[in-house]
Formats: sequence, C-alpha cells, structure tokens
Amino acid sequence: MKIGLYSVTYRGVWYRGGPVGLFDLVRLARQQHWEGLELDAERPHAAPMDLSGDDRKRLRDLAGELGIELCAVSPNCDLSSPVPVQREAMICYVRECIKLARDLGSPICKIFAAWRGITLYDGLATYDDTYGYDQYRFWKGDRRHFVVESMRELCKVAEDYGIVLAMQNHGPDIVNRYEDVLSLIGDVGSPVFKACMDINIEPEADSPVHAREMAAASGPLLVHSHMNGEFARRPDGTVELVAGGYFDEHFWGRQVAYPAYVDALVSAGYQGYMDWEFCHPASENGRPAGIDYVHNQTRMAFDYLSALRANAELKAQVTTAG
Repeated sequence: MKIGLYSVTYRGVWYRGGPVGLFDLVRLARQQHWEGLELDAERPHAAPMDLSGDDRKRLRDLAGELGIELCAVSPNCDLSSPVPVQREAMICYVRECIKLARDLGSPICKIFAAWRGITLYDGLATYDDTYGYDQYRFWKGDRRHFVVESMRELCKVAEDYGIVLAMQNHGPDIVNRYEDVLSLIGDVGSPVFKACMDINIEPEADSPVHAREMAAASGPLLVHSHMNGEFARRPDGTVELVAGGYFDEHFWGRQVAYPAYVDALVSAGYQGYMDWEFCHPASENGRPAGIDYVHNQTRMAFDYLSALRANAELKAQVTTAG
C-alpha cells in the first residue's frame, strides 16, 4: 500500500488563506514525504480547461524529477442529473479529465456518482447548502440508471486512453455505501470500472468488522482509497485520531476503523494508494483556522498513516512466517 496527498486539502477553501499552486503543491508533497499526489480537477488546481499542453508536460516532468507519482486525477462530477444538458456537461468534463490523466501519466480518474458539491462564503467552503437541499426534488424517478448509462459511455473513453475509473463510495445520492459502488460496477460491466473506498464514509465507519468486510468484498476491484479526520500528537510524539468522518454530527471523538482497514488491505496485498484529504472547515478556538493548522494536520496524517502501514506490514510478515 502507498500513501498520498489529495490536493483538495490545499485548494484554499477549507482554511483562511490562499491556495497552494499546482506546481508548488508537487514540491510540498515531496517536502512532506508523501509518495503520490492526487489532483483535484477543479480550480485552482487541475481543471482541464486551465492546463495547456505545455503545462501538462511541465507538471509531469516536475513530478518525475521529484519522485512524486501523480496517482490520480479526480473530477467532482454528478452523473445523475435528470436534466440532459447538465448530465452531458458532466460527461464532457469527465472526458477531459480522462485526457488530462493520460497526459500526466496518472493511471486513475477517481469519480463520483452524484457529487453535490460545496458553496463558498467569503472564500470558505461549506456543505450545509448542498447537503441540506435536494436540487432534484422535482424528479420522481430513479436517477441511478443515468449513472449507469453515463459510466458505460465514459468507460469506453477511459479504455481508449488507458485510464481506470474508480468510483468512490460517497453519498448521499445513488451511492451511500460500498455495496452501491460494487453494484454499479457489476451493472456497467467494464474492465476499466473499479472502486475507490473510504471507510470513514460508511455508516459503520467505527466498526473493525465492517472495515474488514468492505476490504474483502471489494477485493481486486479496489484500486484506490481515501481517508480524512483530525489528529493530535501525544507527548511521546506518536499521533492519535481525535476526529473522523465526513459530513457527520458525530465527527469529533468517532474512532474510524482505520487500523483494521489498513490491516485488511495490506494482508490482502493491496498495492494502490490511500490518500489523505483535509476536506472540512478548519476551525481553531471556534474560528476559521489558517493554512498552518492544515499543514500541522497533514504532517500528523502522514505520521499516522505511515505508522498504520508499518504495523500492518509487520503483522502480515509475522502471519506469513507463522
């Protein structure tokens, strides 16, 4: 298993302060010792319409020079809209992201079935508006078949470009848990349609049993993974998880079953990435925090993931030797 940084962390929407530019972000990932960098396909990062052919070559060359794998390009897409022009626009967007991934040497496009998005107030992001309002309340049918049709079309494009599409188990629409992703993969029936799983999105995120079940059920379909949370450093220098989850009222104090999940992945021989993302409003003393807060959380996330992986690898070696 490899560990990487997802660029959404430094888009400048979760903390007070500007974004880290795309080229500087490659350098920052190297400084922080991440093995790969996943690019959010939205401004100001890897929006395909903003990156010329020369930009793409320079970015790929810089990553190669620094030894940072551009492990995924990730469009924030909603393929479920019952409004044809909206759905077609999203299909065009994902097609351009597939081409961008090919140009950058990224093997994966991590995608959503029905991403609701965020809104910005004074430069800071919130999920409150999009998650508190059903924009398709007028539609009485099932939107799932729109996702299936869109994915069949996009998989043909991805196959032509040598890219794998990895759908994340991110709700609240169409996909709400890992079984929904696996069901869509079965219905679409393409060899380039795989899974990106995130244990902290699951309703049973704090269950080690569920974490192992998800890893086992995903099996070779799992090619990518995500994690988030918040951390604290103990007096002895080790890092502990103090908050976990996504859009969840029990965010603080919830112990997401990351140890069990990483153990399951490593023991199964998983060779993809688990990428860290800070994707919620940063708060310190009840006020929006600055970028230094996110820097600190990102450094601790690296230490936490590194320790989980090392422990899992040691367990796997002992099991093999036994």
